[in-house]
Amino acid sequence: MAQERRIVDAMVEGEPIKRYKKTILGKVYVTALDPFSDEPEGVILEGNPANPAELDTQIIEIWDERQDLFFTRINKRHFDAGRLIELESLPEPELSPNEISEDELDVVLSLRFMAFRARLKSFTTEAPVFRLLNRARELEKSEKIIKHIEERLSTIQLEGFELPQILEKDG
Repeated sequence: MAQERRIVDAMVEGEPIKRYKKTILGKVYVTALDPFSDEPEGVILEGNPANPAELDTQIIEIWDERQDLFFTRINKRHFDAGRLIELESLPEPELSPNEISEDELDVVLSLRFMAFRARLKSFTTEAPVFRLLNRARELEKSEKIIKHIEERLSTIQLEGFELPQILEKDG
């Protein structure tokens, strides 16, 4: 049911007028009007409210005043018990230092060397460093730049493996 509701929400154009979010760890069964048929439908909101990655399964979007009035009246017991709240705005997704566009690759490669090294060290996964290396080769950047990118790529790849420590014997 919840999956069908998310598909319907994706088909509706524009922005919803309101969003409601569940506040408890358990599942919450709510009733809402279908935006296309105006028929009541049950929706199960689930997921951990403390985990923003699961936000799409925890909220329900309301598209017009009639649906909102129906939703707030029919689910009054959830609002009174504090299981549902109105979501003022969606939290802004945090940008990862590993997310970089093609244009940003060129900007990074055009930075002065010290700024370039600092930006290169901010990457924590292989993908953006590998893309940066390929772009540097395409633009025929200096060997110094390419060498530093290759070193960073090697460092990131080695971080995935813990090398066994050699224990010295007391003797």
